[in-house]
Amino acid sequence: MMKKITLLLLFLFGLQYSFAQLPVSHTPENKNVVLEEFTGIHCPYCPDGHRIAQQIQDAHPDDVILINVHTGSYANPGAGEPDFRTPFGAALASQSHLAGYPAGTVNRHYFGYSQSGSPSGATALGRAQWNGAANVILGQTSYCNIALEADVDVQTREMTVNVEVYYTADAPVNSNYINVALLQDNVEGPQAGASNFNPSQVLPNGNYNHMHILRHLITGQWGDEVTTVTQGTLVQKQYTYTLPADINGVDLELGNIRIVGFITEGHQEIITGSHGVINYTGLQYNLNAGILNVSSDDFICSSNELKPKVTIKNTGSQAITALDFEYTVNNGPTQTYSWTGNINSLGSKTIDLPDFSFTVEPTNTLSVSITSVNGNSTDENVADNSQTINFNKTTNEGQGTDYVVTIVQDRYGSESSWVITDETDNVIANGGPYSNLPANGTQTHTHNVTINTSGCYKFYMLDSYGDGMCCSYGNGSYQLAQADGTIVLQGDGNFSSQDKQSFTIDATNAVDDTVFKFLKIYPNPSSGTIFVANAQDMNLKIYNINGSLVYQQNDLTAKETIQLDLSNGVYLAKFMKNDKVAVRKIVVTK
Repeated sequence: MMKKITLLLLFLFGLQYSFAQLPVSHTPENKNVVLEEFTGIHCPYCPDGHRIAQQIQDAHPDDVILINVHTGSYANPGAGEPDFRTPFGAALASQSHLAGYPAGTVNRHYFGYSQSGSPSGATALGRAQWNGAANVILGQTSYCNIALEADVDVQTREMTVNVEVYYTADAPVNSNYINVALLQDNVEGPQAGASNFNPSQVLPNGNYNHMHILRHLITGQWGDEVTTVTQGTLVQKQYTYTLPADINGVDLELGNIRIVGFITEGHQEIITGSHGVINYTGLQYNLNAGILNVSSDDFICSSNELKPKVTIKNTGSQAITALDFEYTVNNGPTQTYSWTGNINSLGSKTIDLPDFSFTVEPTNTLSVSITSVNGNSTDENVADNSQTINFNKTTNEGQGTDYVVTIVQDRYGSESSWVITDETDNVIANGGPYSNLPANGTQTHTHNVTINTSGCYKFYMLDSYGDGMCCSYGNGSYQLAQADGTIVLQGDGNFSSQDKQSFTIDATNAVDDTVFKFLKIYPNPSSGTIFVANAQDMNLKIYNINGSLVYQQNDLTAKETIQLDLSNGVYLAKFMKNDKVAVRKIVVTK
């Protein structure tokens, strides 16, 4: 919350400007646009609103301010989801009289039309109306100008915001209100409808890159009142606010925050607004790049799938414009990569490292190091220049050429589809979307698939809405199995936009039905004790649903009793004999 607010009201006569990025312009100017967009992570059409708003700002980068206000039922987070809401959103949405989401107000002005379904006089606009309204505002003269900048001490996290307002004409009202908003960019989280309406903001892991999120109103719900509003008046004010480490559990990263200011008449009409400059002080280093994390897909079956990514944090005062990397897998040959670009002070960036060929082992180690920053052989803190991660080879394996894909859709089958691709991303097979059901529930679809070539493949389960195919609409699932029923891979419907699994195919080694014809596992489900019959001379490996080996035994006899000290869940039992393989599902329920 706000720790302290200090107000300083000065007037023009005989005073000197004390703010580094100020003074405010004294020349009459047209109004700037402040577009407050009401949005939420579960709103399927909100990414289209984000896209349209960004296009408006891109056309007028210095004259359009975007504020994304997460509010309403679509903004309510589910279990494990981030909470982007603020205490201010509900009141802002309420006074707009919006009829649905996404909605937006352009300078909180009534243009003679409103969002469909809103009452007469509502300032809420549908997303198709924003551009026209913005152009109207940009063509109007403002009677005041606003400018602001902030200093942030990174050690104490105290932000000092200096604001100037200059009146180029008399205001038609007795007072105005200064509003200062704290925004945050590049916040990762879920978003319904992202892949359909704004795919450029979808991150490689399927999450969404949220921008312009309103995190706090430093001047309170409706701003700080100014009572001298005549031509020639200069208003100077200063506000201080201690930036918390997080708001509602969502990290408030200093490198991604922004400040904007705007002037209102009462609580409604916005006259104009401005972006602010943030200066950082108290930094320990002048030049320092650190590796925040290294990432790659787990459970790969080919080196082409590695696609390593490294996230860099600039903790120095200087911008980072060049980086050199060395990286290696399993202590093999060292790879090098040179990157150029720009990472501002306290900013971060995820950089793609080129993939390369190596032998994929059951467990693999990827090590990445920074060897040069801006052409210097070292930066000021080498302790954060290296990081190592582990990743595994997939245990999803198929034998033969004939397979069956089983899709259990939820109510909204029109959102669900699947694709199988080879190592070079050529589509081998695909299916869906399906018809919607009249009520919540499920329906099963089967597809026969032929894969003639041995190698590495990927299975994608896709949902265009971004909420998977489960839970309140029906518990969906997917499965790829051999023609004899042996499961190659499976997954439930609890994902967002996509669920991806890798698998290998040995097209030359079909399952020999005579080998496993009489193989039996019982009881199934089991409390942990299982009996295996007709498995003489077979080897057994049992994996959990994540592909980790949890049990193995070689040279089984005709009748085995196996005690499994495992938690409740689904496990895959892999039986092997004479270069033949069969996989059976085991369910443990205690």
